[in-house]
Amino acid sequence: MLTIGLAVLALLAVLLVTDVSSMFLRRRSLSALADAAALAGAQAIDLDAYLRRGPGDGPLALDSAAVAVAVRAHLQAARAYDAIPGLSLQQVRTDGGRVTVVLQAPAAQGLSGLSAPGAVIRASASAQLRVR
Repeated sequence: MLTIGLAVLALLAVLLVTDVSSMFLRRRSLSALADAAALAGAQAIDLDAYLRRGPGDGPLALDSAAVAVAVRAHLQAARAYDAIPGLSLQQVRTDGGRVTVVLQAPAAQGLSGLSAPGAVIRASASAQLRVR
């Protein structure tokens, strides 16, 4: 009887570790995707402002509309919506020369079913392009 109890405990521990690992990996891939999308957006400089002002010191001015297009284009090119079901782009923000991207996706449902229904994972990343 003790052997069966220990086997059940070991099985539950394996299921729990699998679920936690699955959520960790989902968060990590979401974070990497947000980082790459922010880098893509940071390259959408405001060319008119750059040509008027020159490279100067500090961050380059960004074209907010072009940043949003670049971020969405990157997510499409990376096939992110196919790779992560339920992925949504929550926010693209430009603040000075910095781009911040916030992504959200449902938490991966694990084998044990211990994760809360409707749980989501969010990741954000920022990037800034500087010319020296």
